[in-house]
Amino acid sequence: MKLIVTAVTAWLLWFLSGIFFKKFWEKGLNVSLSFTENGVVEGQQTALKEIITNNKFLPLPVLHVKFQMGRELVFTDSNNFKITDQNYRSDIFSCMPWQEIRRTLTFTCTKRGYYSIHQADLISYDLFLFGRFVAHHPADTAMYVYPAPIDPLRLDLPLRELLGQVLTRRALLRDPFEMQSIRPYQSFDTYRDINWKATARTGNLKVNVYAPTSSWQVTFLLDISSDLIWKDHGLTEEAIRLCGSMASQLLEKGIPVSIRTNGIDCLSHKPGFLKNGAGPEHLRSVMELLARILTDGTCEHADWFLPGREAVSEDTLYVLISPKQWESLAFAYDSLCLGSPGSQWILPMRPGDTLRISEHLHYAKLISWEVPYDYS
Repeated sequence: MKLIVTAVTAWLLWFLSGIFFKKFWEKGLNVSLSFTENGVVEGQQTALKEIITNNKFLPLPVLHVKFQMGRELVFTDSNNFKITDQNYRSDIFSCMPWQEIRRTLTFTCTKRGYYSIHQADLISYDLFLFGRFVAHHPADTAMYVYPAPIDPLRLDLPLRELLGQVLTRRALLRDPFEMQSIRPYQSFDTYRDINWKATARTGNLKVNVYAPTSSWQVTFLLDISSDLIWKDHGLTEEAIRLCGSMASQLLEKGIPVSIRTNGIDCLSHKPGFLKNGAGPEHLRSVMELLARILTDGTCEHADWFLPGREAVSEDTLYVLISPKQWESLAFAYDSLCLGSPGSQWILPMRPGDTLRISEHLHYAKLISWEVPYDYS
């Protein structure tokens, strides 16, 4: 009889504890996931903060916290994660009553992109580890991985020529009603620019320096499509890095930039576009747009993203960055550059590739940009 009573009592205890845990295990339980930085450069390390709070009297002897994020974010520790199409992370905790657990998980950003974590899955058990309970908590954290900078020594030639065109045009077109500064007279200055009051005051010839009539800008035309049977993602990523590095250098020198691309923005699901702007905030917008561009999906293969002839601005230089050697693209871009001499086409290509389109360009400068194969 005592054995039966003991068995019934144990069964009731197991049954009631299961009901009790099922009703209260999630109460006061919270999981927070957050990236420590809003944006980093590819190749850098950063971290993810994981906070688990059990704000109740009921202990959770076993708690699994599972989430997934981009496979290009690789944790530095070798445990508790698995990489397939995504990076799947699973951590196990034991949460006592009124306990908060904090962890900082470091990882390496191996590729440019926009990465987010939308949900954390929680799995727990009752005291006897028979009952299994599952809940889903929103995470809503995201991070940008910006394209890596290009070696400044390699970037010097196209950037120097571009800056030379901008500065030359600024010098040729000036506003006679807006004086910027006064400087010493030089042999190429005209007599009408001499500031006689400043000359009399200092005893040396001084001339007026006038502000430019317009604000010169550079528009980047970023083409991520390919003319190959299979897409060379290395060339595409190099094109994006070139766009980011050149835009960064121009913005540092006060030259406004804008971007048009046939790559799809992963947030707007439309071709990427960024209007003309300058300053540190605009640089951040440039890098965020380049981070969000998708290269695996479909994109327009035509030259539709080139502005039409009616939209060409006389105070804009157009920099086309495209690995695609299509005659139709060459003709369309060269026609665009008829009204904007000094524009450049930077063509990322592999060692040994043949340059086929140089003969089709008359008004734009073609710069071949060799991208070595990565065998790592």
